[in-house]
This record gives sequence, structure tokens and C-alpha cells, in this order.
Amino acid sequence: MRAVALLGLLSACTSSARIEELTDADVDAVRATAAERIGERPPPRADRPDDGSIDAQVREMLGGELDDATAVKIALLNNRVVRERYERLGIARAELVQAGLLRNPVFSGDAKFFDPGTEVEMTLAGSFLELFYRPLRKRIAEAGLESAKAEVARDLVALAFDVRRALLDARAAERLVAARRTALAAAAASHDLMRRLHEAGNVTDPRLTAEALGEARARLDLAAAETAAVESREPLQVLLGLWGGATAWRLGGALPDAVGEGLDLDRAEPRAIAASLDLAAHRGQVEAAAQAAGLARWEGIFPALELGIAAKHEASDGSWGLGPDLSLVVPLFDQGQARRAKEIATLRERIAHHVTLAVRIRSAARTYRERVVSLGDRARYLRETYVPLREKLLRETLANYNAMQVGAFEVLLAKQQALDAGREYVETLRLAWTARLDLEELLAGSYREPHAAGEPEAAPSGHESPAKGH
Repeated sequence: MRAVALLGLLSACTSSARIEELTDADVDAVRATAAERIGERPPPRADRPDDGSIDAQVREMLGGELDDATAVKIALLNNRVVRERYERLGIARAELVQAGLLRNPVFSGDAKFFDPGTEVEMTLAGSFLELFYRPLRKRIAEAGLESAKAEVARDLVALAFDVRRALLDARAAERLVAARRTALAAAAASHDLMRRLHEAGNVTDPRLTAEALGEARARLDLAAAETAAVESREPLQVLLGLWGGATAWRLGGALPDAVGEGLDLDRAEPRAIAASLDLAAHRGQVEAAAQAAGLARWEGIFPALELGIAAKHEASDGSWGLGPDLSLVVPLFDQGQARRAKEIATLRERIAHHVTLAVRIRSAARTYRERVVSLGDRARYLRETYVPLREKLLRETLANYNAMQVGAFEVLLAKQQALDAGREYVETLRLAWTARLDLEELLAGSYREPHAAGEPEAAPSGHESPAKGH
């Protein structure tokens, strides 16, 4: 009985309520880490099952214009990915508690019936080696928990920047709609003027038809831009976890022209390495692999050793006997060499991947930094030089058209090229801001494999027809 009591004390049982408390503490630590990196503190872990409804606080925030801070706050509150990631911490914490528990002792007994009486044997035994392997298993689970914390913090940072990128795309789409509306208003006014001149007999039929064609093209472009703007809201709806009537929010803010303002580009590589939550998560995996390799080595030498108490009732005289019980697995055929080799290979693989991941993060830092600079310069050149030149060419073409020195189709081509130059600027500006958000996310600790830069389609510069130019 003393042995049973000793095993009970060594098991250090933890209640389910205590596990919940420890998980909440883990979540709070992750919330603090994420808040330092995204400027917004994620909500605490929910204390009740999710019913799928939209919180009243979220509906209240949706009543105003949706800016970056509000959108990130709504996503953290309402996107179920956050709750999903929190429960991952609960799993890792439970695994750590489980690793600290000793295995339950095994009771066995048998009875044999003889003429003089019944012979009874009973044994209560537990694994003695658990006392030595338990700290190693706990260290493996602790490394797994630290890795899970870093992964969840990284996912929260990634969610915040996904929201900001989706807002950027929606604003760019609305800016293109505004430009198309302006173009349509100008085309409609030009068509109306040409129609009055035609009624007065001052212009020919082809000139009137060309103006009608210009207005029709502008209406088609506006319709396409409006469709794209509506569709650009949907990725954001998903990130915010919205549905039904909650999707009728108003977009706030604008797409700023200054891309690099307030952005520190110095020492991007070492800053990205120091801040990387991906590397922190992978360090936990390396540590877990190292501990697992050590455990495999000892388990190969001592696979199992069980100690306990045996009791026997003799049938002949009715006496009881007590004594120790020992059970030892002899590593005769399997010394654990295959498992040790596997764990060592796993450790080496993770170390190599850790180095590779660091190289990729440094490359991403350089890539995003150069994109911010090059696309920012391109956007500024388009805004300050190229677009004004296109607008100047359009004014000169209109002046020559009024002087009957150029035809109507030359005017349409100049208009289309000016519009395309404006579209190219907006698209370049969007790409530049995307590159900035990519860099900021990397410096906040979340790594993504760099995608293609997405070079915007250049505005046509030749003398092709307006339809081909569009």
C-alpha cells in the first residue's frame, strides 16, 4: 500500500480546471506577443462554445467607416481562425500535462482451485523507468508547447496583415471606379456637345459616331471596374467573418500616394531574423527532436522495467506471502537502433531546415525591401511625370482636333492612353503598398514565401486602335 501511495504522489495529477487555467495563461502570453507586433491586442479565449453568431460589439463597429484599425479589431474578434488557433494551445498544454503523468499501475491476479483449498496470486506493478523517462518526455512536450505558442502568434500577425492587404485591394478598386466615373462623365459631356454640333450641321457623322463609341467604351470600363470593386470586398468579408446583413459596411480611408513614408528600411535582414516567429516555432521543433533522440537512446538500452508487489495465498495452509515483483524486457533482438537512427535523422533534418528557413527569411527581407523602393519610385514617376505627360498629350490632341488637324480616332486613342496611364499608376501604387505590407509583416515576425512581383501592365504607347489599346 505504501508503494501505491508513493506512485500516486509522484503522478502529480492535474485537474481539468487547472489545465484550462494554464491554457488561458498560454493564450494571454500569445496575445501579448501579437499585440506588440500588430498594435492591437487579440481578444481572450472564449469561455463558452461558439454559436456562430456575430458579436454585438462587432456590429457596433461596422456602423462606422471601416479603417485599418477597426478592420483588424473585427477580424481578431470575429474570425473563427483565432479561436481555432487558441485551441491548438489547449492541445499542446494538455500534451505537456499528459507527459508529466506516470502511467497507471497494472493490477493482475489469478486463482487456482485445489482440493485443499484455493490458491490466489495478485500483483500490483508499475513501470520503474517512468520515473527517469518522465523528465525527458516533459521536455519534449514543453518544446512542443513553445513551438505552438510561436506558431499561434505568427498566425495572429498574419491575419492582421491579410486584413490590411484586403483593405488595400478594396481601396485600389474603388479608386479605379472613381477614375472610370470621371472618364465617363467627360466622355458623356463630349458626346453631348458633339451631338449638338452635329444637329447644327457643323460636324460629320463619323465624328459623332466616334464620340458615341468613346462614351460606350467608358460605360463598359466603369461597369467592369464596379464589378471588380464589389468582388474585391469578398476576401475581406471572409477575413472579418461576416455574412448576411453585416456585409453592408462602408469602406473608410484612401489609398495614399506616399509609399515609403515612415518606413525604416535599414538592417531589414537582421531585424527579420530577430523578429521571426517562424524561426522561434522551428527552434521548438528542433529542441523536441533533440530530446526525442535522447529518449530513444535510453529506451533502446532499457526498454521496460516494472516493479511492484506480489501477494500469494497458499491453498495448503491458508497463509499469505508478500514480496517484490520484477519484470524486465531484455533487449536481445531489438536494441532500439532503428528508432535511434530515425530520431537522429529527424533532428538533423530539422536543423538543416532551420538554416534553410533563415536563408529564405533573409532573401524575403531583401526582396520586399527592393520592391518597396523600386515600385515606390515607379509610382512616383508615373504620378509626377508619365501621367501628366499623357494628360498633356490629350489636351494637345484635343486642341488639334478642334483645329481639324487630327481625326476623331486619334482623340479616342489619346483619351484611352491617358486613362490607361492612370490605371497603371493605381495598380503600381497598389503593388508598392502590398510590398510595404509584406515587408512590415516579415519584420513583425510572420514569413511568407515571396510571390511574383505582379508587374502592372504598361499603358499602350503605339498608334494601335482604341479597342486594341483597351
